Amino acid sequence: MTLLKYGVFDIFVFDNVYIDTITACNRRCYYCPNSKFDRGLMKNVKKMDTALFYKIIDELAVLKWKGEISPNFYGEPLLDGRLTDLIKYARNKLPDSVIVLFTNGDFLTVDLYNELVRAGVNTFYITQHPNGAPPFIKDILEYRKEHGDNNVKLQYRKLDMIYNREGVVSVVKKANDKNCAESCLRKIGIHWDGKVIFCCNDYFVTVNLGNIKSERLIDIWKKPYYKQIRKDIRKGIFNLEICKKCMLGMLQ
Repeated sequence: MTLLKYGVFDIFVFDNVYIDTITACNRRCYYCPNSKFDRGLMKNVKKMDTALFYKIIDELAVLKWKGEISPNFYGEPLLDGRLTDLIKYARNKLPDSVIVLFTNGDFLTVDLYNELVRAGVNTFYITQHPNGAPPFIKDILEYRKEHGDNNVKLQYRKLDMIYNREGVVSVVKKANDKNCAESCLRKIGIHWDGKVIFCCNDYFVTVNLGNIKSERLIDIWKKPYYKQIRKDIRKGIFNLEICKKCMLGMLQ
């Protein structure tokens, strides 16, 4: 069924697409590359062109795609004033997809929570980073307790698992190839400038797979070079330099 639907002769077809809609983040957590580089500063903010976001969603709609989509990479999505409208567009075009929002929750008020739910968010992953809990999290949890969850999932927790981001941050304890392989085989990302992201740990987008501005996402996925990378990883072979540098670790 999958092969016929997507026209890809591959055991696995991506079921998760993450989109770098905004690069800025309001936090500088010590375990994030944004704490070492200025990519995430508001003064250097880059936003994906709205037309490019629409192009990605339109291509997924043609495929009748039903996977998980999330507007995130290393930025904080709630800093993007277009977020509600982008989610509405994705929901209208991809009615059967699961729209997931990863956020530090610092700007997530009850009103904004409801606005995003109406727009089409299915799941909120709110992570408590250093310097305390998000200011409105108690209000949101209490609101859901009183008014119900409307079948919207919300998970709030402290960060317990991190990557060393291709060796950029040195906070890991041990390697775990299985988790790395699952992530790379199931997920595909798009950088704010249209570059396709091989792995969410490739902070600098060093692996050149193609650009959605001039190519279709499914065509990039089918490229022989990309397919060979996935084939190798399924066998536990990690030839890419970013893979050699990157390990999965646990925060103690």
